[in-house]
Amino acid sequence: MINQKNKEKSDGIILKVYNGAAIRIQNIKYHISRCIAMNYDLIVAGAGPGGSMTASVVAQAGYRVLVVEKNTSSRSPCAGYINNTINFELPDNCIIQSKIRKMRTYYPDLSYHDFQLNGFVVDRPSFDMALALKSKELGAHIKWGSPLIDLIPGGVRYYGGEACGKIIVGADGVFSKIASLMGVDKQRVAFCAQYHLRGIEVLPDTCEILFDADYAPGGYVWIYPTGENSAKVGLGVTEAGTRSPREYLDAFISESIIAKRLDGEKTEYITGGLPVSGLRKKLCYGNILLVGDSAGMADPVTGAGINNALLAGGIAGKTIINALENNDMTLLGQYEIKINRLLARPLTRSLDKRKNLDKYCTSNELLQEHLPEVWVTFRKYWV
Repeated sequence: MINQKNKEKSDGIILKVYNGAAIRIQNIKYHISRCIAMNYDLIVAGAGPGGSMTASVVAQAGYRVLVVEKNTSSRSPCAGYINNTINFELPDNCIIQSKIRKMRTYYPDLSYHDFQLNGFVVDRPSFDMALALKSKELGAHIKWGSPLIDLIPGGVRYYGGEACGKIIVGADGVFSKIASLMGVDKQRVAFCAQYHLRGIEVLPDTCEILFDADYAPGGYVWIYPTGENSAKVGLGVTEAGTRSPREYLDAFISESIIAKRLDGEKTEYITGGLPVSGLRKKLCYGNILLVGDSAGMADPVTGAGINNALLAGGIAGKTIINALENNDMTLLGQYEIKINRLLARPLTRSLDKRKNLDKYCTSNELLQEHLPEVWVTFRKYWV
């Protein structure tokens, strides 16, 4: 369970210390009595890929699992590309929108470099929902529209109730409430905007990546086909930008050199953020684990995070089962060790490349010269 001790009392408010992070709790006796009635082995905040994978693994082993999700359904601002290299069986009802065999990366002058890929694009809402429903079929309880509000002694408070849990997983995204309540530093964020466009010209089986400081400072523009004449068209920008992501995206679609190709119907718009500060140094806080974007597992340059989130969710689930079977929460520390063994090196390399990209991102002249040093499909990136 979470280590805790009184730090101060004032007007009925008690300040508790959870593994070194101070958190204010209201009416402690009330919370303890409520937790007795709603008891779980695992509470997961967030029903994205990482959270749902963790919930599925633990629920399948017969343990009591609760998932609290702030949204009323699954949503994500990413293109939904998944590499076939991951050992993962797609859930039922997941919609595959296109296969991707090639990535075409454009310099600012529109010269390009092609790289062979083996993956596919999923419809993110149906993909995330299918993962969540799979965890439900395996026995997990899901509460939609129930954002986590606070950590309380032995559990959590969420919108609409409270629950007690032996172990808590923060899989609640780049703006993780769990991480915030633990007093963990905020992550650096790239802010993204994406349209689903229909009636446009796309390249078959090809995703397109465009670097242009005028339209995506600090990031890039992506085009992922979802059909013969439709695609997800989006971009990400860092603090180097002076306009909103949507303003940059609207400008790119209407003013860029390839604007005629993108003159179609906007059928969907979504926005969000991706972490670009790399893997967090600490992933385990007593009985609390961080998974996915909340742990900084997205690639700091590409923003790709689905594969790592699924991988981490599986590892977290198995580690949690081991801790519960042995009634030993110290075994949760193995999760951090295993994740660092698998992800620390590639994400550290990418973070170094991100720092270089930051130097070049405001100038198309610099991007034209140095792009092969900072983008994964170029051989020079790996030197």
